[in-house]
Amino acid sequence: WFPISAKNYPIAFICGPLVIWLAFRMSQRETATGILILSTIAIWGTLRNFGPFVMETENQSLLILQAATAVLAVTALALAAGMAERRGAEEALTKEKSLVESANRTKDNFLAMLSHELRTPLTPVVAALEILSKQRARNDEEKSVLEMIRRNVDVETRLIDDLLDVTRISKGKLDLKFATLDAHKAVLNVVEICRSESAAKRIQVNVAFRAVDHYVTADEARFQQMIWNLLKNAIKFSREAGQVTISSANESPHRLTITVRDEGVGISPNLIGRIFDPFEQASRSLRQRFGGLGLGLAISKSLAQAHNAALVAKSDGVEHGSTFSVTMETVAFHSQTQALPESDLPISRSVCRILLVDDHADTCEALKRLLTRHGHTVTARHDVRSALETAQNDQFDLLICDVGLPDASGVELMRRLRGNSSIRGIAISGFGTMADIEKSVAAGFSEHLVKPLNAERLEAAIQTAIAAGQTNFPLDPSVRAAG
Repeated sequence: WFPISAKNYPIAFICGPLVIWLAFRMSQRETATGILILSTIAIWGTLRNFGPFVMETENQSLLILQAATAVLAVTALALAAGMAERRGAEEALTKEKSLVESANRTKDNFLAMLSHELRTPLTPVVAALEILSKQRARNDEEKSVLEMIRRNVDVETRLIDDLLDVTRISKGKLDLKFATLDAHKAVLNVVEICRSESAAKRIQVNVAFRAVDHYVTADEARFQQMIWNLLKNAIKFSREAGQVTISSANESPHRLTITVRDEGVGISPNLIGRIFDPFEQASRSLRQRFGGLGLGLAISKSLAQAHNAALVAKSDGVEHGSTFSVTMETVAFHSQTQALPESDLPISRSVCRILLVDDHADTCEALKRLLTRHGHTVTARHDVRSALETAQNDQFDLLICDVGLPDASGVELMRRLRGNSSIRGIAISGFGTMADIEKSVAAGFSEHLVKPLNAERLEAAIQTAIAAGQTNFPLDPSVRAAG
């Protein structure tokens, strides 16, 4: 504030930016308090003939001052109200985001636990099927019953995997390992996998490869899963004794199109746009008739997008069949095949002393019988404490251990055993999350298998671990999640 003799420079207006700053940074109450303080100082100075608001009379001075103060106050309080509303919205959004993230974590934990609880009972069933199928010669009826059980166990396993895949895809946690892949070879593998399903419905699967350029960059397992979902879908919705055709073509340079065509129930025009939505099936009656969760096509669509491929569906309507086509870029093929050193190749099948630890009694019993039939000596325990006591009194070549045990984790058990011996290990679990796999690898497990355990895959893992001997071989954790 300067005296009027100093020309009353309008320095008071410097208070404007200060008030605006208060409006943006402070609450409405703090902004109003700041305006009140500045207004009091301005009145005091004006009454003493300081500042730009000094006029001929005191009333004129105060009138001009209060008018300027009112404009500044209204502007600042309006800004403060807007900022308060914005801060409230941001806080509500942050709170809502926190609730959603918490709900997602709860959902993920629930799905992981559900996966474990559903997979674990399937393991003894699969092991028992393996034992029964190799026990003795069986008549056609017994073989048919065993095959029916195996088929439905496979379906149950696939449903569990689909649920987890949808969760991984929605969270962007689907890890892909890209490499040059022969698409024709991958498709033939899928056809072979689906052979039992097509034979059960007497469906003829025709393969017509017309593409000359058929090498692509893809994750082999996920590429086959994408094609498998399409072929399985075609078989499921086809009539008995029908036909399904899977073909390839280079419809344009450097582009490969794989087409799966069926003569089944078809897709109505009003549903064709939603056919790739999760849990979407043509109608409730079809769901009751054919079963399934309606996740296969949604997963295939997401896998296609992850491969920068286009997946489209076409149909001439109900009862006119459907066609699904995957189109992706091709790459030049350069063979990089190298012969493995002779010492790396398993020469003969070995047997070993196995410490089997799983808190699920039926799983322990079934796996013990299966492994014993393969010639191994198996000791079964159900918790870490008893496993450690047993390991102190006996020597074992291999630990096969569930990751989740009642008194401690299988990872902790492996660490403690590896501290006193060179025992190898195979981790098993019903979760199969990357966190579990990485922990098991860090603890010294050579592989991490996901329940239900495939007998051949388990035996192959055992032979690999035995062949490794004293060597720790840190494989990429992403390739160790097998089941």
